[in-house]
This record gives sequence, structure tokens and C-alpha cells, in this order.
Amino acid sequence: MRFDLAGARPAHHPASRLADKLLHVTLYICILSSFFVYIEPAPYEFIAVIVGLACIVARVPFSPIILPLLILLLIRDASGTFALLQVIDNPDSVRFLAISFYLGLTAVMFACLFAQDTERRFATMRSAYGAAAVIAALLGTIGFFDLHFHFYPGLEALAFEERATGAFKDPNVLGCFLIPVLMWQIKNFIMDRVRPLELLACLLVFIGLLLAFSRAAWGTFLLALIMQTYFLFVTQTGRERKRIVFFVVFSAAAAVVVLAALLSIDSVRDVFLQRAVLIEEYDAGRSGSRFVLQAIGIREMLDHPLGMGPWAFSRVYNLVQHNTYLGTFLNHGWIGGAAYLALILLTLGTGFRFVWVRTPYQTSFIGTYVAFFALAVEGLVIDTDHFRHFYLLIGLLWGLMAATVNFRRRQWQASSVDESDMADQDQRSSRRQPQRRAIVNA
Repeated sequence: MRFDLAGARPAHHPASRLADKLLHVTLYICILSSFFVYIEPAPYEFIAVIVGLACIVARVPFSPIILPLLILLLIRDASGTFALLQVIDNPDSVRFLAISFYLGLTAVMFACLFAQDTERRFATMRSAYGAAAVIAALLGTIGFFDLHFHFYPGLEALAFEERATGAFKDPNVLGCFLIPVLMWQIKNFIMDRVRPLELLACLLVFIGLLLAFSRAAWGTFLLALIMQTYFLFVTQTGRERKRIVFFVVFSAAAAVVVLAALLSIDSVRDVFLQRAVLIEEYDAGRSGSRFVLQAIGIREMLDHPLGMGPWAFSRVYNLVQHNTYLGTFLNHGWIGGAAYLALILLTLGTGFRFVWVRTPYQTSFIGTYVAFFALAVEGLVIDTDHFRHFYLLIGLLWGLMAATVNFRRRQWQASSVDESDMADQDQRSSRRQPQRRAIVNA
């Protein structure tokens, strides 16, 4: 199927081309830097400001379709401001809310960015994210196997408790960070072709995901992979469906081989046997466990309609309950928590409808949607509300939805023009017909 992308490219004025080039370069550098979040504020935060300025220079417009994203994030943070007043003397609480507000702005910025010139900007983002994921996976692998001692002693932070972390603070963050790249790359293998360099990159990222030993990341990766395979199979036809069946069989066999090779290493096998359980001791069964703290968090949430304030729960109980949605209610109050939950449900519900819309970026939307769906599920057991890539993905989804609406509008306008031209031709033809009959009769 051919698609008319008229109007999807920026103007060709020299100043516009320069601004567009600046936008792509800053976008690439920003996403590339996302693998390094060991210190805060991370380089990503500073570069995102430059991307915002580049958007202004390139005159990136604000789409009304993105309004729900902006409004719900503002409601969350406005409610969080009232909750913050209870703990305003704590610098960590102030910093927490400031980061929430700032990352929310980046989501809106990305949504505006990807609503226009979608395919080119998505390609730039995906290339940078892929490079960042490979670097993150390599650093995690180096940390896990203690290879850093051969290069630069003192990089012990690349692993934590015998689990790969890379340049993140937590192995769960590393695992979550790698899932979108795997979805996009697998989609490309199915829909396009398998390139050796991309296959090697995908293998390195997959190894990084395994060595993070994040049960949440493992489970949601499989969930996202199953969802993507189903969506692609249903939305494609003939040749593509055969490729999907072949890829499922081939990838399953390849995954078994890679896993078997890793498990032949004693250090990997020992941690794998320890982590390959559904519920560990710190999840349930003792005071201070994950589910016990979540039960306490629910009680505290019901007792504090305005919220306890950012980090207040952790200061009282010396631990966090590791549930993004419950944490938002505790940190931002009932209104803020409800706004955040509504945003997630609205994004997932509306995005599901857009999965079935035929556009040049339909398959990219599917890969992004399932990756975000996985991250939303992970929010039940992991604090994802300050993950940089969470805000990138939700902004990307809203941007792609806006681009889809614009694309369908252009299609409708083009079809209306064609129908109008055909009607004019028929009308002119009908006017000529009596004249021809008169000439013949004469």
C-alpha cells in the first residue's frame, strides 16, 4: 500500500532546513545520553532543554490532540504541590516534585515533536535509542563479569548484588530500558529484513536484559513480545504473516541457545537459579516486604486524601512500597493519583484503537504501544514514575496518535478532492452530451 505523505515534511527554506538539522542532531544526542542516569541530574536533563530550544527554533507546533497529556500531568503535579507543603522543609521532597514536573514537560515536548515529520524523527530517535541500549547492555555485561578490572578498576557500580546495572542505579531500570529497543528491532526483522549488524546489536541487548536478572523486566518483555507478535499477525497479510511464523520459531530456538550458553557459566547459573522464582522472601512473608508495605501504603493513602508528600512514606517506614500508582497517590494525593492513573488508562485505551489504523508508521506504533504497556504493568511492582524512557514512550505514543489523526485527515481531504474532480468531470460530460446529440441530429 502506498501512502501520500504530502505535508508531512518540513519546508525547504534554507533556514528551515538548518533548524530541522539542529533538531535532529540534538534529539539524537539527547536520546543517546539516556543510558547514563547514575548521577542526577543526568546529562539527559540538560540536553533535553537544548532539544526544547531546538523545537522552538524549528517552530514545532502544539497539537490540540496532545492536550489530555498536558492537562493530566499538570493536574498530577498541581495536586503534588499541595501535598509537598506538608514536607516542604525536606530538599529531597522538593527535588522529587521538580523532577516529576520537568519529566512531564519532556513528555509533552516529545509528543509535539513526533506529531510532525514523524517517520524521519522516529528513525532518528530509534537509532539513538538503539545505540544507547547497546552501550547500556555492554556496560552491564562488563559489570556483571567483572571485566572492568581489566580496563579501569573502580567501575564496580556497573553491577549491583550480582546483577547488571550498567550506568543506571538499579538493575530493574536497565531491564526496563532495553525492552523498547528489542520490540522495535524485532518488528524490523519481521517487516523488513535481518541485517547482521542489527542482529548483533539485538543479541547484545538481549544478553543485557538477561543479566539484569529483573523478573519484572523478563515477564513484561515476554508479554510485550506476545502482544506485538499478535498485533503484527492480525494487521498484516500473506507474506508478512509467513515471516512472523518463521521468526517466532527461529527466535525461540535462538533464545534457547543463548540462554543455554549463558547458563553454562557458573556465575550466571547461580544467580539465575536464585532469581527464577515468582515470589522471593523480600516480596512477601516478613515485615518490610514488598506486598506488606503495599498493604500499609493503601492504609496510609486512605488516611491522607491530600497525600503524605513526596518521600514521606519512605521516611516513616524507611522503605518504599514499589508500586508506581500507589506511590503517586501517596506523593501527590488522591487528585494527583487519579489524574496519573487516568492518563495511563487513557493512553492505553486510546492507543489500542490506533493500533489498527493503517499508516506508514503503524508497525512502529505497535512496537511502541506494547513497550509502554509492559512499562505500565511493571509499575505495579516497580517505581517507574521517574524513568526517563517512560516519559519518552508516553510522549511518543501521543505524538504518533496525533500524527495518525493528521495523516487520516490528509487522506480524507485528498479523497474529497478526487471525488469533487470526478463529480465536475461527470457534470461537464453531461452538459456536453445534449450538444453532441444536437450536432448528430443536424
